[in-house]
Amino acid sequence: MLDESGDPQPRVGATDEYRGNPMNSDGPANGPEGDDGRSTLPHTPPFGIRAIHPGDEPPVTPPDGQTAPGPRDRPASNGLAAMVSTSGVVLAIMGTFLPWIVVDHVDSGVERLIGWDLAFDAVIVLATGLVAAGVAGALWIGHRGLLHKLLLLATGGVLLVVTGIEISDIRAVDAASTLDRSIGSGLPVVALGGVLLLGSALLDRGRWAFGGD
Repeated sequence: MLDESGDPQPRVGATDEYRGNPMNSDGPANGPEGDDGRSTLPHTPPFGIRAIHPGDEPPVTPPDGQTAPGPRDRPASNGLAAMVSTSGVVLAIMGTFLPWIVVDHVDSGVERLIGWDLAFDAVIVLATGLVAAGVAGALWIGHRGLLHKLLLLATGGVLLVVTGIEISDIRAVDAASTLDRSIGSGLPVVALGGVLLLGSALLDRGRWAFGGD
């Protein structure tokens, strides 16, 4: 446009409109205002955070196409191994209170010796059962792996060795004496507990290697 003297008239634009107008976090301090008296210019958050303009939908996924991490996948259930090992522990400890040796005296009737009448062997069975109980508890809360398998195999093997030695001693003494000695119900129960512990080691879903479930 030309003024009255014929010289071109300078154009008034955004630069002239806000010339000398200080800036703040919401734009020019005296910029165009809306009905509520606030600046209508978009707000620019600090630290490079993306601003949300009126009418924009808020972001629902992390930037750069990343998806939010989901919950960790649950490992396969190990309840069967835990149940079998617990049953083995119960049978082993219960067997120490049952008759291990039954002696039939000709003149004085039948004598039944429980596991605790043979204190040394009963203590071994009890200690082994407590170790196996700790492993069974670990299986119930989700632990698994080679260490648990080895402990179950070891405890089951100890129970079988103890019962095997006792049964062989009973048979040897019975053959060398006139006493009628027989195997009580406690030794088979302890042996069955050992078999269950061995079986639970095979049922454990952990890997046969250290350092992983």
